[in-house]
This record gives sequence, structure tokens and C-alpha cells, in this order.
Amino acid sequence: MTRFRQLLVCAVLLAAAGAGYFMFSGGTEGTGTAAESAAAPGARGGGRGIAGLGGPGGSVNVITAKVSSDDGGATVTSLGTAKAARSVAVTPQVTGIVAEVEFRPGTRVEAGSVLVRLEDDEQQVAVDRARVALTQAQDTLERSRTLASSKTISNVALTEAETAVQMAEIEVRSAQVDLDRRTVKAPFAGIAGLTDVVPGNLVTTSAEIVRIEDVSTIKVGFEVPERWTGRIVPGLPISATAEGVPGQDFAGEVTAVDSRVDETTRTLRMEATLGNEDGLIRPGMAVVVRIDFDNQEQLSVPSLALQWDRRGSFVWHFADDKVTRVPVTVLSRRSGAVVVKAALSPGDAVVVEGVQRLREGATATLVGEAPEQTGIEEGGTPGASPEAAEPAVSRTETPPARS
Repeated sequence: MTRFRQLLVCAVLLAAAGAGYFMFSGGTEGTGTAAESAAAPGARGGGRGIAGLGGPGGSVNVITAKVSSDDGGATVTSLGTAKAARSVAVTPQVTGIVAEVEFRPGTRVEAGSVLVRLEDDEQQVAVDRARVALTQAQDTLERSRTLASSKTISNVALTEAETAVQMAEIEVRSAQVDLDRRTVKAPFAGIAGLTDVVPGNLVTTSAEIVRIEDVSTIKVGFEVPERWTGRIVPGLPISATAEGVPGQDFAGEVTAVDSRVDETTRTLRMEATLGNEDGLIRPGMAVVVRIDFDNQEQLSVPSLALQWDRRGSFVWHFADDKVTRVPVTVLSRRSGAVVVKAALSPGDAVVVEGVQRLREGATATLVGEAPEQTGIEEGGTPGASPEAAEPAVSRTETPPARS
């Protein structure tokens, strides 16, 4: 009897639980309550539910936003250091005592102009001695040729006379080289720097006499964030300003790009060349490089519309009460919006609320539209997941300074 009562109680509890489940599930589906309809004052059709809850005929209520057009223009700025297109520390080829200094520090020197002369008395004597020896060898050769024509001397003697002339010519050239090395010349045209060399100084082959710098063009080394590596290539025009030359812009172009991104700063090194015909920019100056990218129309969608699954990022396109999955490629992230590349057009509607219950081709009911995004700023890393998004930064980027 006790077992029978236990079974009866279990049956009653199961029946009550089933009735409660039936009543609960039946009360949450349909057209929604009056409170739910009132929660969407801007809904079509007089308020048919809230986003995410079922609409008429089993459709999903959604809120959409418009796809906007972004001009895609951006400016990248970076601080670099100016250096001369050509720069050399002039040193003598031989050790000697300075006899004359024939340049003025801070002035322009031409290619091949004499900078410093070293004492060369011994070398001049060596050249004169070699020339005398050459003259004697040439006279001997002439006599030998005359005698050889009359068969007075052998061909061997004539050959020895010719060899002696050749050796004498070599000695003259060798002595002349030693003499020329006592004169230090400018390797190219440029500005001569300061020097401590004065007549009477003993200079060695490791002593810097003066630095010559060609400042007709200036090279600037700078760095940009890695996100711009695909858009900055050699030949890209740039503009630059220098604090030492206020109020003037200098035009140039990117001339070299490094082969790798720095692992610590995540920046890419590159070099630009600027015109500097007036010599206003001096090597060592701080130069701000600015790269303006051409405006390109790009699509922008709210961040809430962007979804992710194993196939990648996508948005739900809403049209004719149906939703369609549209794959997108993230170009950049901004505060509240994402710039994407997708098969969409400005003005298209994408779902921003109610996305969790959507499926490809599902019927959806529009219950409201989200306001347009304003005050968008660029930031983030292209192609990154929502969890990896970077903080928003200004449209004008400056890479981190190297420690």
C-alpha cells in the first residue's frame, strides 16, 4: 500500500510539472505582450514585439542600422632625423705634417678641390729623380735602336733597353702617386664642417681632417605602424616640416622600405628623400614626415553588426523581410564602427540587434532602426577579432618612439 501511495504522488508531481511547462511555453510565444509592443514605439506595423523575440509567423524581430560610406582618407605622421644624402669624414691617405689648409669651415667646396696640403719636399724630389731616370732610359733606347738597325748590337740588348724605359715610367708614376697623396681633396661637392686642423699638425691616416656633407638632398629615416606596411611603398609622395625651418614644407618621396617589422615596437622602418636645394635643412635636425593617403570610398558598419564564426567575420543584411549572411573583411576599427570590405552598398540595412536568433534566409520583422554613428575615430588592428581590438586613436597616427 505504501509503494502504491508513493507511485501516486510521483504521478501527480509529474502531471503538475508538465502542465506548468505547457503554460509557460505557450505564454511566451506569439505576437508578444502589450508591454513588449510598447517597448518598440518606432516599430513598423504598430509595434510587433522587441528585437530578438518572435514576430508574426515565427519571424525574428530585429533592429537595423544603415551601412555608411567612409572616405578612407588618412594621414600618417612620424618623427625622423635628417641626414645628408652623402656624408664622409675626410682623412689623409698618408701620415704627414700639414702645410696648408685651403678651405673655410662651413662653406661649400667643389668636387676635387684641395682641402689640405701636407709637406711633400721628399716626394717632389723622388718624382724629379724618377723623371731624370726615365729621360736617361729613353736616350739609351734611342741609341740602341740606331745601333740595332745597323746590326751593331743584338736584339737582346735592344729588348733590355726597352724594358729599362718601361721600368723608369713605372717609377715616375709611383713617385707621382706618393706626391699626389700629400694633397687631400674633396671627394664630392658639399658643405665643409668645422675642423681643428691647422698648419704644423701631424696627421695620421686615422685622423679626421673635416667632414664633407652633400645637403642638396636630405634623407630622413622614420618608422610607421605595421598596419600601413601594405600601403607605403617606394615612390609614395610625402611632405615634411622641420622645427628649425618654421613655416615651410618640404616635398619628397619614400625611397626605401625595410624588409622586416620590428618585433618590439611593431613598426616598419623606412627612408624618404627630400629636396633641399637651399640647404635649409641641416643633418641631425628633427623632421616630421607626413604621408597623406588618397581618399577612397569605404564601407562602415556599426560594431554591433559584426559577427564571427568559424568561417570568419560577417554581417546580416536585411532586405524584403529576409536576412542574408554577407562575409566581410575588416579593414580598420573605430570607436563604435568598423570599416569593412564587403558586397554591400551605402544605405543597405544590417542587423545590429536580434542577431543571435538569425539564420541564413530567415524571415525577420523590423521593429526599429539604430541612430547613425557620429564622431568616429580610427583605431584597432585590421582583421583582428573583437577581443583583440586596440583602443581608438586619432586618424593621424604617430608610431611609438624607440627607446
